[in-house]
Amino acid sequence: MFCGECGAQNPDSNQFCRNCGKPLVRRQPAAQPAAQPAHQPAPVPAAVPAKPVIQPAAAASPAPAPALAAKRRLNWPGFVSLVLGILSWIIYTGIFAIVAILLGIISLVWFRKATGRIGISAIIGIVFGIAAIAIIIALS
Repeated sequence: MFCGECGAQNPDSNQFCRNCGKPLVRRQPAAQPAAQPAHQPAPVPAAVPAKPVIQPAAAASPAPAPALAAKRRLNWPGFVSLVLGILSWIIYTGIFAIVAILLGIISLVWFRKATGRIGISAIIGIVFGIAAIAIIIALS
């Protein structure tokens, strides 16, 4: 049986297309001749087919599990980089600025790999660290 929506071939026992998930329309057999024998055995009830398993298309990506989608990952190294970038303007300018820049870069790589997003706090920490170093160089 072929799906009327996407044209995929399905087993005759399926009620839904295994490619697109749309209900399969059963073709009615050709009309029976008008002259039927007078004596016919009682029709045997057809076995009820089991519910088909709807398989997702191979190209479709699976949806994230609700628990994983609801859980939000925090970018702790990015926050530490931000705090160190701010502190580099007040105390231990050179040391805190360099640590803020390095930790910010590590945080960007780690957070991007873990979540696919960019850590804004890490970027701000890097910018503050670079600005603090630029001020040290300008004042020297």
